[in-house]
Amino acid sequence: MIWTAFSRRQNRVVAYHIGDKGVTSAMAIYRLVKQAVGTIEAIYTDANSCYHLAFERMGIAEPHTQTKTQTHLIEASNSSIRDNLARFNRRSKRFSKTHQMLDITLALFFNRHLITSPM
Repeated sequence: MIWTAFSRRQNRVVAYHIGDKGVTSAMAIYRLVKQAVGTIEAIYTDANSCYHLAFERMGIAEPHTQTKTQTHLIEASNSSIRDNLARFNRRSKRFSKTHQMLDITLALFFNRHLITSPM
């Protein structure tokens, strides 16, 4: 699973993480975002319960809101990734399951589109 974080202020993806759907991945993406942007004013996520558990464990003070209405920008970014990278489209000829190939593909895509990640 690919986790991406979108900054409304910078109007771009500021970090990404490849991991499972669990609490450790939620904590990892939070650390990457904190490293990339510094101060976080608000966090908007979908209703995945791992965010709440991760933020609780880490003692995060930023306001966290679970809502679908504020996540449309990240959904648009995800759609752009799927549209531009066939690897995330179909699991036939252009699919590789290796973590390394996914990371290389995303790094190339983000660098080409002037999107950076502190990875």
